[in-house]
Amino acid sequence: MVLRALFFTCMFSALHQSWGVDLTVLLGALLFPRSWRSFLKDLQVVTIAVVLLCLLVRFEHWRHWYPVILPVEFSTAVEQLTSAFGRRIQWASNAQYGGFLKAVLLADKSDLPASTLTVFRDLGISHVLAVSGFHIGFWVMLLRPLFSWVRSPRGKVAAHICQCMLLFVYAHMVGASPSVLRAVWMYSLARLAILQQWRVPSLHFPMIVAVGHYFINPAAPRSLSFQLSYTAVFAILLALRKQKGEQLILHYSYRRIRKKGSWLFVPLQISLAAWSATLPIVQGAFGGSSPYFLAGNLLVVPLITIMIWACVPLLVFASLLPQEVLDLYETVWLSLMSAADYLLFVLKELG
Repeated sequence: MVLRALFFTCMFSALHQSWGVDLTVLLGALLFPRSWRSFLKDLQVVTIAVVLLCLLVRFEHWRHWYPVILPVEFSTAVEQLTSAFGRRIQWASNAQYGGFLKAVLLADKSDLPASTLTVFRDLGISHVLAVSGFHIGFWVMLLRPLFSWVRSPRGKVAAHICQCMLLFVYAHMVGASPSVLRAVWMYSLARLAILQQWRVPSLHFPMIVAVGHYFINPAAPRSLSFQLSYTAVFAILLALRKQKGEQLILHYSYRRIRKKGSWLFVPLQISLAAWSATLPIVQGAFGGSSPYFLAGNLLVVPLITIMIWACVPLLVFASLLPQEVLDLYETVWLSLMSAADYLLFVLKELG
């Protein structure tokens, strides 16, 4: 109850400062849902809202002069890791596939051709290049076998903490945008809740992270990355609420989806929920959105995901692979981009 009040207060305060949203909307959002209603709860919400609204301006001013800054040694180490990883990608792969890997793994789009960026944008799959939950899921599943040997409850918690520390470092390697930090902390809390058998509603995880993000950096809710990321994840969790598919969003596991065909239906729900919820923001920020997002997410993204996973043996064993194999990676990637371009052409002709 208190968490919901904090979350909505922070979010609507950001909306008011950014776009002048009337704060009476805040009270409506806090008091409207019937499941929350009781006199004591209403009084609690109103009290918290009034106190926070009085303190937020002073808090933001204080945080401006006393920001949370990571140690210089940490930032230097992260920069060195990023440079080393970038050099590894460049050495192990050819031109265009290497540019894709740098974009999708390090958020560095400088080596991607403009034509590739155009295809991604027109198919509505640019989110693949914006490091967020999609990419954190890749690293979670890649790291999971390293800790699978742990059996004791305490050992699992310790292994989870180690994994979260690695993900936190990676988040800063790719720029520590609100979307990637949201994904890391949401996964950290959701996985910990499962290990500790806490009964926490799924929607509480993004709310906890959003409120924490606000108190660390009050300017974050004004960023487009923050708004798109949290809007999308709330819409997805609402669409998958109390379904087995929500485990995919919370801790990147299909383990509980046993029904045949369910694993195909979940990506459709995710795509529709995220696209519908973020459409107003995308329309306002970019002046339009792709009408081909569904085809792009269901037909092209799975193939791109395969290309991302295919980079693992390439980066690990590049020194042992002949040049012909490296050339094959490049050929497959160029063929995929050609197929995506042709799909876009067909969709435009049919439209």
